[in-house]
Amino acid sequence: MKLQQLAEALDAQILKGDIVGAFEKFAADHCVTKSNPQDITHNKAQKLEILGWFFSNIAATNRIERLAFRAGDNTTESQFVFEFTNKQGQPLVYNEVIRRTWADGKVVEEQYLLGQTIEAPKKAAAKTPSKKEAAQDVQPAAAKAAVVAEPKAAKPAAKTAAKPAVKAEPKAAKTAKATAAPKADKNPAVKSDKPKTGRK
Repeated sequence: MKLQQLAEALDAQILKGDIVGAFEKFAADHCVTKSNPQDITHNKAQKLEILGWFFSNIAATNRIERLAFRAGDNTTESQFVFEFTNKQGQPLVYNEVIRRTWADGKVVEEQYLLGQTIEAPKKAAAKTPSKKEAAQDVQPAAAKAAVVAEPKAAKPAAKTAAKPAVKAEPKAAKTAKATAAPKADKNPAVKSDKPKTGRK
């Protein structure tokens, strides 16, 4: 089995609620477990004893959920939420990442990282295209940009040009009328043959 398949099988057994059976099946005899520097077991037998004691004090398993998973070369990480109720009626909630180191198909080390989460994997870097692929990719994009940009540029120019032409035309017409045909006075001046003097 591949590493990811092994880890998936182990986690599937845990999700069914068989935590003790999963550890017994997948842990190596010399498996070391640790939550913190004071909480370390040095072999499978020690950890099974602690698990037995823990579950003898549990009245109900309310929730077991795997929120995330990640596999490396010889390690896997599984993020779980465990919710139990102990025999005293107290809720016990564990949100943790279980980091496992594998060798020969067995877990040789298991760390319980309380309050930790697994970050979503970052997108893989895009492969660097060859010059030919890059040229093909750039040309359609440039053509699309030109097609899109052309109508946008044409519309404002047409609006700008149309507005002054419409407004300028009536002004020119009024000016032309005023120059060509002055309005008739309501009190027409009497024409006389006498030359005008500077005063009335």
